[in-house]
Amino acid sequence: MHPSTKTRLLSLLLCGALLYHHPAIAQSKPAADGQQITPAGQLTVTGQVLSDKGEPLPGADIIVKGTAHRTRTDETGNFVLKVHPGATLVCSSVNYFSQELRIVDQSKITITMLPDVKVLNQVMVVGYGTRKKSEFAGAGVVLQAEQLNKSSLSVANLLQGKASGVEVYQNDATPGAGLTIRIRGTNSINAGSDPLYVVDGFPLSDNIGFSMNPDDIESITVLKDAASTSIYGARGANGVVMITTKSGYNKPTRVNASASMGVQKVVGRYDLIGPYDNAVRLNALQTSLGNPAPYSAGMLDSLKRGFFGTDWQKVAFRPANIQNFSVSTTGGSKRSTTYSSLDYLNQDGIVINSKYRRIGGRLNMDQEINDKIKISERIFSTYGIQNSLPLAPSTINGFVKQVLKANPSSTFDAPAVLDAQNPLHFIADIDQKNTWFRLQGYFSAQYQLLKRLTLKMDLGADINHNNSYYFAPSSVPAGQSDSGQASIVNIQSQDLLINPTLNYGYKTGRHNFGILLGYNLQGSSYWEQGTSATDFSSDALGYNNLASAQHFSAYSVKTLIKRQSWFGRIDYDFDGKYIFSGTYRIDGSSVFGANNKLGYFPSAALAWNFRKEDFLETLTALSTGKLRASYGITGNDRISAGNSIATWASSNATIYTFSGSAPVSGIAVTSLADPNLKWEQTAALDLGLDIGFFRDRVLIEADYYRKKTTNLLLNRNIAPSTGFTTQIGNDGAVQNNGFEIAVNSTNISTATFKWTTGFSYAINHSKVLSLGENNADIYLGSFKPDGTANFEDPFILRTGEPIGAIYGYKYAGIVQVNDKVLTTTQPNSKPGDPKFVKTTSNSVVSAADRVILGQSIPTVIAGFNTSLSYSGFTLDIVLQGQFGGKLVNIQKEDLENPLSTGNELKTLLTQTWSPSNPGGAIPERGWYGNPYGGFVNSFFIESSDFVKIRNVTLNYHIPDRLLKHSGISSLDAYINGQNLHTFTRYSGLNPEVGNMVSASYLNQNAARGLDFNAYPMSRIITVGIKVRFN
Repeated sequence: MHPSTKTRLLSLLLCGALLYHHPAIAQSKPAADGQQITPAGQLTVTGQVLSDKGEPLPGADIIVKGTAHRTRTDETGNFVLKVHPGATLVCSSVNYFSQELRIVDQSKITITMLPDVKVLNQVMVVGYGTRKKSEFAGAGVVLQAEQLNKSSLSVANLLQGKASGVEVYQNDATPGAGLTIRIRGTNSINAGSDPLYVVDGFPLSDNIGFSMNPDDIESITVLKDAASTSIYGARGANGVVMITTKSGYNKPTRVNASASMGVQKVVGRYDLIGPYDNAVRLNALQTSLGNPAPYSAGMLDSLKRGFFGTDWQKVAFRPANIQNFSVSTTGGSKRSTTYSSLDYLNQDGIVINSKYRRIGGRLNMDQEINDKIKISERIFSTYGIQNSLPLAPSTINGFVKQVLKANPSSTFDAPAVLDAQNPLHFIADIDQKNTWFRLQGYFSAQYQLLKRLTLKMDLGADINHNNSYYFAPSSVPAGQSDSGQASIVNIQSQDLLINPTLNYGYKTGRHNFGILLGYNLQGSSYWEQGTSATDFSSDALGYNNLASAQHFSAYSVKTLIKRQSWFGRIDYDFDGKYIFSGTYRIDGSSVFGANNKLGYFPSAALAWNFRKEDFLETLTALSTGKLRASYGITGNDRISAGNSIATWASSNATIYTFSGSAPVSGIAVTSLADPNLKWEQTAALDLGLDIGFFRDRVLIEADYYRKKTTNLLLNRNIAPSTGFTTQIGNDGAVQNNGFEIAVNSTNISTATFKWTTGFSYAINHSKVLSLGENNADIYLGSFKPDGTANFEDPFILRTGEPIGAIYGYKYAGIVQVNDKVLTTTQPNSKPGDPKFVKTTSNSVVSAADRVILGQSIPTVIAGFNTSLSYSGFTLDIVLQGQFGGKLVNIQKEDLENPLSTGNELKTLLTQTWSPSNPGGAIPERGWYGNPYGGFVNSFFIESSDFVKIRNVTLNYHIPDRLLKHSGISSLDAYINGQNLHTFTRYSGLNPEVGNMVSASYLNQNAARGLDFNAYPMSRIITVGIKVRFN
């Protein structure tokens, strides 16, 4: 078959497929009546196609409208075409709007093309520079301000459901608590897995959380592959989130203001036993134990009539207000522009006495001193106050458990305040507050040394002051035995940055070169000091006067980290068609051993813009076609600064007495130095395809990746003669493999109606490859939800299994009367106890029979967003989903305990096993303290799959004609809803939750997946306005 015939068939198949699936995108048009091209009477038209700058445009398509007759411009933009008088020529070129010209009797014409600014301006921020999206060879997602979720409270909220391969989830819904972001899975076990945040070129040392006003953000770029992130070397293994804030522009100053107010309500509630039924149950429980019934007939009658009793969920989980206000100015002149903003957020928690308040300000200035010198300043400051709950989550004393277990048969204000059955007394009297102050300053100066050579110097500082205050008075159980407890913790940290770079760009013919050389010096300091006090003479002053206490304890911690780096990048492309990018970085860090202070991180990326090839010149429906491939090595230095050096501390074990004298405190070595400790290293391969149709009205981006992380930080067994049994070192490996696809389309676009959609789907599979010399299993997440339970480890790290594997017993039902397990595998059980599957050859059920019951980390993350605009109205909808993960529903298990004196789920009344109810599914003696098995078992392992209506906004733009002479140039009013509904089979309240027993890196990475005592998620409805003044 002739090549041109193949090309036509391929064109027909691709166009047909796209038109079949997207009928609103294009419609075939028949040739105009009588417009047939014949040799007789034809004109020979010669012409030239120019850009808006007057430069020739090679490769532009010239088509006689309604026919297949066409040609293409040569390298000088010229073309020759024979046409019939009256024919219409259609000229099209990538990144330009199509132009039509009717031929009457012209023989020589010039066509000037107008650029499609939207396409040409698709520039993405990359490490230490920018790159056209069409010439970017790596894997990344760019979100402009207009694409970000409206009414978001944090940067992480902006990304939910918007970026493929980016998981954004919320473990804790406490006001002011940040969200967690994972890019292409979890790469580590004992080191941090959060991405690196770079704000206006400044790499930050921590998560920005709620500190930044989302309205200040111009764009967010998420870099996902190693070729894109290796320019940040030892900090790039977990991906990079590049945030660019807004700048001024060369126009008169304009003032923008926005205000929103809303209400938050708890999503769902547990169906607990009511006051009367609970009293009847407690009477039966106590009499069965030989105790008197706590409720008399008269009290039962009063409860039945509803004379007293408390719905503790209703009292504790209240509707709460939220307000958000911001004002900004932007403007400037040709050589100087300014953007400034102020914002205030006030979010009351749906749990009483919990709230978050933030006030912030920003000043961004850019000046062009002359044709060679440009300077920029970025100054940002914020102050936040968080009132949080005094009872930690994921523990026996968690506040949520106290609320759910509280006796509904009691009243709000009785019994006395010391009664632990009234959870509100903890919140009402305990004072717990956290404050944050952050100041960032970033200065950049750029000097053009030569025509193509630019020197840039960046200087930056990030200063943080955090304080935590706690006081438990003697009127609550937490402070009763100590006559009051108080603590104050002060934390100060700062990052200082010096970053000079040299940029060289050169173009000759169709060859384009770019060279970047840079040096980075960054120092971080951290200082923490805490004081605790007990035995106060009075509760009146709380933590405001620790001197009034009788006993004190104090500690202090100081950490210094220094980083020094050298890096370079070479970019090359031939006519934007064949693209190469290579980077190399050498990192030095003080956190690693003396023998491994330096790390080396190379990468390379290739791309082929095959749309620009001549053999596809007739495939006009194809507007973008690019193949990408990259490979690189990155590192992870997010470890404790003390891991490579010997540490010393004082404790009870270091108090000595010499010759009967008074005790003398001393210090001793608590961990050994490891001079060979080095970076965790991630090698990653990425293969990608970008393909777009109809001037990118349909754009598809797909990637396959494979990552392997080695040199994991693990505790290794060492000789006991050293005085220690373990030492942290580099030993172990994990891998993440996955596939991502994003489809964005403009389905309909007319003068009055526009409809766009976006869909993303990402699948990731993790596997533990090695856990050191013996590949010994690592058990983690040890906790117990009740005082009668034994400690258990719900999670395990095992070679060949995914990260976050859930480990427990396989449930087999309830032991029945004369059950054979009573004489075999569970001889000490009783009828009504839980029964478990025997998986080993041991004689009875034991801890060795535990198996892997699923994985807590979902394998699939999906998002969908759509926007419809008509006559000033715009409706934006964002959906988010996750699939393939499991949750350990400890909250449900804790509420199905027949022996508990606290409140329980209503199912307990009808589903508890008894000789008269042998079909009951709840063990007669509950789940805790049984002689066999444990509370982590398959009966409570549930799917965490969900699809959530994350964000819906209906916006109305007031017609500009109605605002004349008002001083207002633009006015919008909107209503927004967040977390409106969750489609799930999960029996708990929120399948997105993933509580951890502690906030250590190990638990963050591999022990996420407990639903127990989580702060409840809220549904938020807000109304607001956005106004721009002339």
